[in-house]
Amino acid sequence: MPFYAVVLVMNLNTYIAYSLSPYLQRIIITMVFVMTGTLPVATAFFLLQKGMIRSLEMENIEERRIPFISTALFYIICYYLMSRLPVPRLLGLMVLGATVTILIAWLISYKWKVSIHMIGIGGLTGVLFGLSQVLNTELNFIIIVTILISGFLGTARLMLGAHTPAQIYTGYAIGLFTEWWIITAFSA
Repeated sequence: MPFYAVVLVMNLNTYIAYSLSPYLQRIIITMVFVMTGTLPVATAFFLLQKGMIRSLEMENIEERRIPFISTALFYIICYYLMSRLPVPRLLGLMVLGATVTILIAWLISYKWKVSIHMIGIGGLTGVLFGLSQVLNTELNFIIIVTILISGFLGTARLMLGAHTPAQIYTGYAIGLFTEWWIITAFSA
């Protein structure tokens, strides 16, 4: 989801998209894709191959701990690298928010299973709410589309029997409120 959020922000009619050269945009998008997508997936496949997880779905809460903490590490590195680039602070805050949500999921995984899918889509929605507020720009249409996609995703997870309603709602709330709070609280 951080990759989708960055691509989306780069295509919105805001100063963020206009303040970065196309070359720098490609660097940021590639870095976020590798650090928040490729490396966590490669780690999951490595853990699967080594027998440390039984499937990529990681249905057992104990199986989620190592992937969550390794993913958080990749996200922290991505945030650090973003903070070193000449880019608007909001881009780094988006990654920082995703990092915090993963760490929250990791902590919760010691007692309970929460929907990481819903944390992700809730985080994207929270990013949009936060950007709308901080940049004082109307993103109502894309926010509504994201909320609808969230509903479809949550319904699919329920129909698959992957989560309970409480796990779905909790995951969505964690993602939405964490991203919104980090963007609005630290953007000044």
